[in-house]
Amino acid sequence: MPQSSALSQRGQFRQMYMGLKAQHRLDSTPVILCEGDSWFSTPLAMNLLDWIVSPAPEDEERGVPQFGNGGLFFRVERSGDQAAPQKEHPGRSMFTKDNVDDLLGWFTRYAFDAVLLSAGGNDFVDTWLHRALAGKTGLNARQAFDAIVATGRYDEVREAYAYFVGAFHKARPDVPILAHTYDYPRLIGTEAALGLGNLGVAALLKKSMGPWIGPNIEHAIDGGIEAWREFARLLIDGFVERVLHPLKQDARFGGMFDYVDLRGNLTADTQWHDEMHPTEAGFHELAVIFRTVLLAKLPPGKRGAENNDAIGRRGHDVVTA
Repeated sequence: MPQSSALSQRGQFRQMYMGLKAQHRLDSTPVILCEGDSWFSTPLAMNLLDWIVSPAPEDEERGVPQFGNGGLFFRVERSGDQAAPQKEHPGRSMFTKDNVDDLLGWFTRYAFDAVLLSAGGNDFVDTWLHRALAGKTGLNARQAFDAIVATGRYDEVREAYAYFVGAFHKARPDVPILAHTYDYPRLIGTEAALGLGNLGVAALLKKSMGPWIGPNIEHAIDGGIEAWREFARLLIDGFVERVLHPLKQDARFGGMFDYVDLRGNLTADTQWHDEMHPTEAGFHELAVIFRTVLLAKLPPGKRGAENNDAIGRRGHDVVTA
C-alpha cells in the first residue's frame, strides 16, 4: 500500500520528487505544498496536517490509503507565524513578498497538485489582542468584537491572504488553494501542557506555551468563561465572513481558492489541549473532514480508488462553506 511522505527538508523533497519522476510515479502521487501555523505544525500532538500525511492506526489496519495514492508534502509551516506582515517579527509573517517569492520558486519548479494554507488565527491573539483592547473595561462579547473590527485587522489579513493567493494563482491558475477555518475554542485561559511525551527534552527548556487569549480579554470582557467563549466564536465567525468567504467569492481567483469549514465540531472540553489547539483525537476528527474535501480537489488519478468511493459516500456530510 502506498504511504504518504512528510518532508520539510527542502533537499529531501527535491530528492524524493526526482525519484518519483524517475519511477514514473508522479502521474499517480499527489504533490502538495503546505504553508501554515501551529494547526499544521504544533508538536504537542498529531496536528491537523500530520493526520492527513500519516495514517491513523485504524485506517492503516483496514488498508485504507490515508491520502490518495500516498503523497509527497513540501512542508514549511511554523508555529506562531501570522498571515499579515508585522513589524515586531517580520520573519514570522507568511504572506510577505520575501516568503511568497521564495515559495513561488519551488511552486513553479515542481508540479504541485494543491496548496494547503493554515493562517490567520495568530493575527488576532496574544500581544496584538492585548493592545486592541487596552484601556477597555466592562464590555460584553459583542462590544469587544466590534472593537476588534474597528481596528481594521480583518481587512489587513484579507489583503495579505489575497496577495498570497493572487501570486500563486497567477503562477499556476489550475492548482487549487485550500484553507480552513478554526473550530470554536473552549478552554479560554488554559495554557498548553508541556511534557516529555509531546515536546521531548525541549519541554525541560520551555517554561510555558500560552495562553494567548484569556489574559488579554479578562480585564475587558465581563461575564467569565461563557462570555469569553462567545467572543472567541465571534472572532472566528468574523474571520470566515470577512476574510475566507470574500476570498472564495473573489472572481480574480477563478474559483480556485476554497476553505473547509471546521466550526462546531469539537464541542467538549476534553477535545481541546489548550486555548487554541485540539487534542490529538480532536485534530484527527477535523482532519477527516479536511482530507475528504482535499481529495475531491485532486486529479482523479491521484485520489486512489478507495478514496474516490469514500468521497462519494461521505460527500453529503462535508461542508466547504
